[in-house]
Amino acid sequence: MIRNYIKIAWRNILRYKSNTAFNVLGLSLGIVCTLFLTLYITNELSYDKSFSKHDRIYRMVYTEWSKTAPPLADALQHYFPEIEATTRFAQAGTNVVRTTNNAQMEMSGFYTDSSTTKMFDLKSIAGNAFEALKEPSAVVLTKSTAKKLFGNKNPLGEKLVFQDEETMWVRAVIDDLPQNTHLQFDFLASMPTFYTIVEKAYSGWTQSKGWMFGWTYIQLNRKASINRINRELIPFYTTYLKGEASDEQIKEFAATARTQPLTDIHLKSDLIQEMSANGSMTYIYVFMAVEALILIMACINFINLFTTQTLRRLKEVGVRKIIGAKRSQLIFQFLMEAFLLTLIASLFALAFYKLLLPFYNRLTDGNYSVMAIFDKENLIVLFAIIFIVTLVSGLFPSLFASSFLPVKALKAIKTPNTIAVYIRKALVIFQFMIAGLLITSTLLIYQQMQYFQHKKLGFDKNQIVVATLYGDFKKNVETDPTILQQEFLSNPNVLSVARTSNIIGDPLSVEFIAPSNNPENKDFGTLKVIRVDENFLNALNIPLKQGRNFSNARNDSNAFILNEQAVARLELKDPIHQSLTNHTIERQGNIVGVIKDFNFESLHHKIEPLVLEYAPKNTGSLLIKIRGGSIEKTLSFLKKKVQEVSPNTLFSYTFLDEKINTLYKKEHNMSSIVLVFTVLGIVISCLGLLGLIGYSTEMRTKEIGIRKIIGASIQQLLALLSKDTILLVIAGNLLAWPTAWFFIQKWLEYFAYKIAIPWWAFLLSILLTLVIAIFTVIWQCLKTVYTNPVDSLRNE
Repeated sequence: MIRNYIKIAWRNILRYKSNTAFNVLGLSLGIVCTLFLTLYITNELSYDKSFSKHDRIYRMVYTEWSKTAPPLADALQHYFPEIEATTRFAQAGTNVVRTTNNAQMEMSGFYTDSSTTKMFDLKSIAGNAFEALKEPSAVVLTKSTAKKLFGNKNPLGEKLVFQDEETMWVRAVIDDLPQNTHLQFDFLASMPTFYTIVEKAYSGWTQSKGWMFGWTYIQLNRKASINRINRELIPFYTTYLKGEASDEQIKEFAATARTQPLTDIHLKSDLIQEMSANGSMTYIYVFMAVEALILIMACINFINLFTTQTLRRLKEVGVRKIIGAKRSQLIFQFLMEAFLLTLIASLFALAFYKLLLPFYNRLTDGNYSVMAIFDKENLIVLFAIIFIVTLVSGLFPSLFASSFLPVKALKAIKTPNTIAVYIRKALVIFQFMIAGLLITSTLLIYQQMQYFQHKKLGFDKNQIVVATLYGDFKKNVETDPTILQQEFLSNPNVLSVARTSNIIGDPLSVEFIAPSNNPENKDFGTLKVIRVDENFLNALNIPLKQGRNFSNARNDSNAFILNEQAVARLELKDPIHQSLTNHTIERQGNIVGVIKDFNFESLHHKIEPLVLEYAPKNTGSLLIKIRGGSIEKTLSFLKKKVQEVSPNTLFSYTFLDEKINTLYKKEHNMSSIVLVFTVLGIVISCLGLLGLIGYSTEMRTKEIGIRKIIGASIQQLLALLSKDTILLVIAGNLLAWPTAWFFIQKWLEYFAYKIAIPWWAFLLSILLTLVIAIFTVIWQCLKTVYTNPVDSLRNE
């Protein structure tokens, strides 16, 4: 019997070729969309789970801060016996590294403790990373970094010079970490190296309990309770910080401390000075919703098309019942056909997956392989899709067809006036509600992206080259900055040259700054600081509101410029010439100017208080304003001049506007992904329409022939055939509007600066959907409309 079911199912699939084609293509597109989105979602949800102890590792954080002080790790391990290990990471930044053979490259990394190797399963493939990270001036390279620097040569014992200043020795090589971890680096340097560097520059800082220097991780033993540790944090901090501040201040501070699970960092953490750019759980929910909606659209197509195919076979159902077929056998027969169609669609989906994977990798900045689809989680999703689609899509038509009495089934020529007709219309409305929701959401997300691109930030970001200052290059610029400026400015395409410690959009130093005349010792909190030279404001075209710019000629060795928010925070009524003290580095100076507020962070955040400190020797980047039009020639000129000032310098640069665009990488990725899958969703809807209209026109062939004979025009016939579909499309869009408005409103709350949702986006959505639907209907109806009426009337 099963063989017979399969044989009959296969014959019916081949018999109704157009229906089968629409069904398989629509469902395969739905499945491949689901597979791609599943790849992305499972990858994001798997972050940091490849570490064997991931369920026992936590990061110590405060309400807004991801960083902690150097002594915290040891204090925690002594206070809590259930903490079996701690480790710390301190930012080493991006460095230009040179080998003894003068090979150069940029590398990013961290200073860390030796315990990192065991906590995070760092596998040594040359040397011993655990022992290496105990040594001063020792560095551990990843396998890929060692390959780039030394090729096939053994790197152990090789000398590396960082920024032409710090010499370190390669003591070990570790295997590359997986891509799905927030720990991304090219090298790890030993913590003793960090302590030596810091103590040389700032004596005593490594013992400071108020210096947020880096990230602290704890690893619990298997029997430990993280809830107990969280409950004991206030008593711990009371002991740990005793004498550092008042008891009330310590209690307030301790109340903000908490442990953060390692696996929450990537998707659920957006704290000040994160280790790297994180993802967002919000976008995971968005992609899950898109995945579900597209699969639902594909299932609706399947149900509608399979139902119309079933209606054509009512006589067959009647005959089968008369000769003794049971209802369960009929249901199984239709389910078998649904299963075969779903299986065929799944095979086509796998072919589409392989074909479209390179495009998808470019779209998402991913590195997914063809074999990734055969991972356990993805196979489960694929089999679940086959089962659910077969059950959901095949069960209703099967129950519907098998419920007819033989007499009615044998008499049925056209679509019976049953509940199936109304369900099918409801499903079409729901399908176009999803299409309208996707189109409206895509339009509004695009509007927000355009807002990011074109919002005035309070400074000029265009045609600004950002170049790294390091080593001899930096020393030469510090010794005589006018030489480099004169050399650069000799080219008419170079308009301005400035120096800065931080690039717009980078995490900034957060320091305790207050008016020097502060008799009540009022706590003004922390302010963000950028150290600049006298050309910074001119290069970025930042307007002054009061006072003047920094001036080398006026001996501004200790001077500050504040933004409007900083003036308000420090409660300065007449800020010019007032004295400020930076208590973090114990530096005092006068305020020489006030600038208008500008967005020095992403538009996710409101403008915060900012202090510009005149400290050219503490800068690390050049800002070079150039003209547009001959950018390549200007860059070649700049590179040549840098080589003349400091031979063998790696001229590492980027453009400021490109750097700022990376702040919205998550949003751009989401926008691109939603756009692509919206288009695919529309295609799926159109395939469903083609099948349904094809069946509808087939059922009305004689009617159309009679109408043509009595004088109906082509336009009247097309209007007649498309009227119901247009009404269904409009109804679907109207239902989509409130849903789209609600979810976009929620998404926009994520940004400090956002668009007002325009009314025309909803109108444009319905117009686009109508145009697409009408063209689909007309294209399918034209063949029937132009058929000779004589042939139509002969049709049986």
